[in-house]
Amino acid sequence: THFWKLSAKWWELTIRNAFGGRRSVKNDFWSETLGIPGLADLPVIGPSVFDQQPLVYIALLLVAFFTWLYARTNIGNNLQAAGDRPAALDAAGVNVYATRTWAVVSTGALAGLGGAFMSEVSAGTFVPFMTKGAGFIAIVLAMLARGRPGWVLLGALLFGLALSLSTAFQVAGVPVPTEAAEMLPFAVVIVMLVIFARRAYLPAALGRAYKRGGVV
Repeated sequence: THFWKLSAKWWELTIRNAFGGRRSVKNDFWSETLGIPGLADLPVIGPSVFDQQPLVYIALLLVAFFTWLYARTNIGNNLQAAGDRPAALDAAGVNVYATRTWAVVSTGALAGLGGAFMSEVSAGTFVPFMTKGAGFIAIVLAMLARGRPGWVLLGALLFGLALSLSTAFQVAGVPVPTEAAEMLPFAVVIVMLVIFARRAYLPAALGRAYKRGGVV
């Protein structure tokens, strides 16, 4: 626990020094919205879906890419086997350590890209622990989606909707306690867990170091 606290404090100081503490970001390519001609003018759905920052479109393309990767390529099969049956993957002649390493590096890079977008574009400033536990929500969504990127997207949209509603209630002056409004997104996730917990999926070898010749 103490090591985690020291590590978190070290990263906080490092990021503050790197970005100069709190600061606002001027509009640039990543913060400006890109409207898709014709679609951005649609009522309601147009501005909310087809008039977004470039990273939103990149995220949607990544969902389609990873759906194809997992379903149609050997790389996707290797990634799933590295988490479910690493011994079988090793027996097939694929390097388990390299597969897992590239998986961690690539997903860590994507998580960092999301964090950079949140601090540099969405909020325009860096605040320690600004995600407020949203990363744990992402883990739950991945469990419930059973490794299907499309279902992860739907779960993220549902969580985002609940998060937006909690803000809308406060802006509209709806007589809902602030604490209750802020709890809404997490309450939605808890309800999803209660309903779909039996279908949740975690790789059999998740968090277990692989050792050739060992029991996995």
